[in-house]
Amino acid sequence: MKKTFITLSLALSLFANEQISVSKEERQISNPANMFPSVELFGSNLEKQRDKYLANRAFKLGFTNRGSFIGWGESSIESTPKSIDFAQKRVMAFEKAFADAKAKYARAREQKISQSVAREFLNSDISQEEAQTKEGVLSSIAKKTMALTEATLDKALLELGVNPKDIEKSDINKKRILARDSLSKEIKTRAIQDVSGVRIINTFEDLNNVGVLIVASREYRAIAKAIASKKLVGYPSKKNPKDEILAQIERKISRDSDYIPQYGVRVMTDEYGNRVLISFGQWAPKVAHSDSKMKINMAFKSAREIAYNQSLSYLTMFVNSTLVLENKTKLKDSNEIARLSKDFGVEDIESADVGASLSKFIKENSSVNLEGVVSVKTWSANHPETGHPIFGTVLMWSPQTKKYAKAKPKNEPSSGSSYKPHKIENRVKQGADFGNEDF
Repeated sequence: MKKTFITLSLALSLFANEQISVSKEERQISNPANMFPSVELFGSNLEKQRDKYLANRAFKLGFTNRGSFIGWGESSIESTPKSIDFAQKRVMAFEKAFADAKAKYARAREQKISQSVAREFLNSDISQEEAQTKEGVLSSIAKKTMALTEATLDKALLELGVNPKDIEKSDINKKRILARDSLSKEIKTRAIQDVSGVRIINTFEDLNNVGVLIVASREYRAIAKAIASKKLVGYPSKKNPKDEILAQIERKISRDSDYIPQYGVRVMTDEYGNRVLISFGQWAPKVAHSDSKMKINMAFKSAREIAYNQSLSYLTMFVNSTLVLENKTKLKDSNEIARLSKDFGVEDIESADVGASLSKFIKENSSVNLEGVVSVKTWSANHPETGHPIFGTVLMWSPQTKKYAKAKPKNEPSSGSSYKPHKIENRVKQGADFGNEDF
């Protein structure tokens, strides 16, 4: 009997413990903290690295005390680290992130520009309270046009460049709609024009996302315009400026693999004070270690050529965007601006959509061919985490480099190292600083 009691007690105890264990597990599963995905999964590593970078320089996102604007764009890498096209998708993610950052800057400028446009054309101020309403500053301007007299409307429309015949043929209600739409175009045009001269501060990436920090200021817009117009910013160089710029780069980047997180155009200064454009382009072939030697060699050669073209395209886009966006008439009359401003007061257009429209307009209206582009550096390296082979080219351009265009680059492409499988770790990689001392 005693033995039976002990056995029964043990069974009850085990049953109770099992019930307690199951109960804890159920509570853990039903805990709200475990029911939803953590925000740590979305780009937080890049944002932490970005914030640390800015804090070390006493800056933060948004408008600075000096009137500059520091912006951020981010895009996911639409591939997995083990996919053969992963390294290519990184480059595409950079381009999306950069376009997104520029579009967000244009959007940030809209509120300030809207207020100045209201004073300029409507003789009316927009209060801070009106600017922060749900409808937004554009809708506030739309409402103000409804209170204008016909004579004031006619004057505003003429100043906005509306055809006088269209004004004469319209009644006051049509004139109000015409003024509303014209003001919308004016605001969008001025905001997008300010993208001219935007440059990259730095880039950040891990195995999931690519982030881009940009800076925009009047000073850099003037510098970009001067360089793009082939006007000297400093003094004539007495020797090949490539050597000095290469030395500056190599003081910041000592290994080829450190070029991997470098994308796009930077503005640097040679020893004579001349501003020059430096472009970092890269590409990755879609080949595996198991492919034939012939296929690998052909893919490597093609990747070098594409990397050069990528770098050149970044330079061309920078120069052309500066010149193209200066043409206010063409910009205002473009289909892209018309599409972005057709719904007056709608301020929640996706930044990616604005960025894509901006890029489309620049490409369609670009006509400048750069002369004097110099190859400063070619490099190749395997991605430190995934092993993908990557090839890159660093190009340089300024009004000073034309006479050195035929100079043979000193750095010949090195052969890619062999692939060695290893554990993939998701580390954040950050670009090197170039010419960021004065933003």
